[in-house]
Amino acid sequence: MTQAFIARIEAVDPQLNAVVVRLSDDALRTARIRDEASARGEPLGPLHGVPLTVKECFHVAGTPSTIGVSRYRDEIVREEGLLVQRLRQAGAIVLGKTNVPQLMIWHECDNPVYGRTNNPWDLARTPGGSTGGEAAIIAARGSPLGLGNDLGGSIRVPCHFCGIAGIKPTSLRLPRGGTRQTLRGMEAMVTQAGPMARKVEDLTLALQVLNSPTVSEASTAAPSDEVAPHPLGDPRSVRLEGLRVGMWTDDGFFPPSPAIVRAVEVAAEALRNSGAIVEPFQPPGIMDAIETYIALMGADGGASARRITSASALDWRVARLMWLAGLSAPSRAALATGLRMSGQKWMARLVSLTRGRSADEYWQLIDRKNRVVSEFMQAMQSRKFSALLCPPHALPAMQHGKPIDLIAAASYAFLPNLLGLPAGVVPITRVQPGEDATRKASRDKVERQAAAVDRGSAGLPVGVQIVGLPWREDIVLALLGELESRFASNNDYPCRQDIP
Repeated sequence: MTQAFIARIEAVDPQLNAVVVRLSDDALRTARIRDEASARGEPLGPLHGVPLTVKECFHVAGTPSTIGVSRYRDEIVREEGLLVQRLRQAGAIVLGKTNVPQLMIWHECDNPVYGRTNNPWDLARTPGGSTGGEAAIIAARGSPLGLGNDLGGSIRVPCHFCGIAGIKPTSLRLPRGGTRQTLRGMEAMVTQAGPMARKVEDLTLALQVLNSPTVSEASTAAPSDEVAPHPLGDPRSVRLEGLRVGMWTDDGFFPPSPAIVRAVEVAAEALRNSGAIVEPFQPPGIMDAIETYIALMGADGGASARRITSASALDWRVARLMWLAGLSAPSRAALATGLRMSGQKWMARLVSLTRGRSADEYWQLIDRKNRVVSEFMQAMQSRKFSALLCPPHALPAMQHGKPIDLIAAASYAFLPNLLGLPAGVVPITRVQPGEDATRKASRDKVERQAAAVDRGSAGLPVGVQIVGLPWREDIVLALLGELESRFASNNDYPCRQDIP
């Protein structure tokens, strides 16, 4: 099996550039060791002999973890990260590491160290980011399982763009150590690791492994590796009959494409047919929530990014974001005013929000975030919702170069990160002819870019997002699995079609 996946990577990756660090020789040696252990009748782990890939930021012994920053290219990691150790100890075989955006801070997979990754459904489009390389190679059947992480849709957006499944667990469900970090010290929202695969049952198995500390960890775990002691539930024990699910197709922040709306609506009907009670739900305070998320992400004025990329080549998008974050107050005000006067409402909003904050302003942002979370959770509890169904993103896979202007379209992905809730994505359908040219003409560049993304998108995969209550990954996985079973036999289901 390992040889077959290596051959597939060799066949498809020249066009994708997804697996940027290949470990083929080591993988074959490990596979032989696994075969010998099986032949001797030794106890086998739950992932015995399963090949997989991991996001480039995770530490794998003998490889660099650059996050697209050239100064780290020659820093070879000697000790593997904790989650990679858990996967290996469960019997998995690491095929290689997959590409990311520089600093992992936007939804396009490109950097000065490894170059650009292409979407296997359309090479002119991005697989998303920051776990874009993983999504691309899994969708192209070059890997059956992947390890990613997510701070603003970095697992879920690529899964949606590439037609595969993935889950971001509850914040602090899994250890955060063992990876090259960005936005160091930012604790208002935390990056959370999670699995990606073509099938939901594979996500469930992988998450069980990732959530299970080994005996040897007890004496060696660092404080950053400690997680809250909430057991992982079994999705098979979740009863869908009578389960209350809230749903929305438009969050009121950024308008979704027609195919995205259709996917959520047909998913809602499928869950109703499975016995769930699915009711419309408008997220409270969504404008405040998304603006708070964006403000928190840029609250250091780009200082962390400048430190990490010191003496390294900058991707043009990182350079633009750093310039924007570092503007003086008068320059920022003048730029925002000019943008508004020229009809660029989305860019004006981003310019106003993305700025450095004083300690007092940052504390106020944290208080604002806490109020948003409290209001949202109270609204869910008042309706007795156990989960939510919504888009993972407002658009299908974008053409290269467009994600930096379309940050606002990821509002659907940002919300679970701000709230700290578990959230997963499963493919449902593909964009149909006639769903790709419906947006009105606009002076606003962001709205024009969204229209350009829609044009020519027929045939691209579309997923939906399930968001759960804290620590209820079992409910998220149960609903994802039910949707997969309902749609997998359809002709337009993305995972049915082999990518050439």
